[in-house]
Amino acid sequence: MKKVLAVALLCTASAFATWDYFPIKEAGKGEAKVGAQYWMQDKLSSIGLNAKARFSVIDGLEIAALFNGGGPEYLQGGFPLTASYDGNSCDDDDVCPPTFNSPAISVRYWLPSGIGIALDVALPFQGKNVENVAGKANLAFTPAVQYSTKLTEELELGSQLSFYFPLENGDKYAPQKELGIGIEVDYSLGSITPYVGVDVALGLMKPTYDGNDAGETATGILPGVGAIFKINDMLAADVGVTFGIGEDYYGEEMPITIGANIAVSF
Repeated sequence: MKKVLAVALLCTASAFATWDYFPIKEAGKGEAKVGAQYWMQDKLSSIGLNAKARFSVIDGLEIAALFNGGGPEYLQGGFPLTASYDGNSCDDDDVCPPTFNSPAISVRYWLPSGIGIALDVALPFQGKNVENVAGKANLAFTPAVQYSTKLTEELELGSQLSFYFPLENGDKYAPQKELGIGIEVDYSLGSITPYVGVDVALGLMKPTYDGNDAGETATGILPGVGAIFKINDMLAADVGVTFGIGEDYYGEEMPITIGANIAVSF
């Protein structure tokens, strides 16, 4: 089990923290979201909770705080609850998930032209039980440019181009630097909005340990599908599933994440 988790830690990262790829809410409006994620890869699985909130300070400017698991894929969920391998629960500090995953803060500025500028900052702290140097939290910056447009009255496109730049953690390890490309298409059917999207992480600079190369660059592809359900003007829910593609990035077996969230607008 330790070997499996060590490989997962060394091969995977998550640079996708931005709230979404679509225009922000109007000034004075906000949203809070909580949910759960189930992750599985071969005989390894985990369950975690996530939470995030955003608020539009003025027209065009949004700030957000996110606990949605900006770390190794198997720790998805800002607050991991369980981890198991082949039906056996985690019971060792070397392989247990942390009590909470590293949070992130985000700022987005949206222009009337449909272009947005974003900056996500992953904070370098997390809960206990992280002994692998590749698993400890890094201070990481992800600047991004977004673009969104309505293709038809029902069909809306959102996209993002980003650069993931993690610094060395306390053990002098830094994951690879990545170019991120993301796209999502939503189709509104009234109270139900199905969506399909894909995120691609292209490794540009090798991971390092104490300033020296610590591996090769890798590319990960994360397609996903789901649906958003509008309950009323205040409440909404969404469900979705993503699939990790890329043996060098995710490992030999494909990881699958299933998530569900409840959102409250205010």
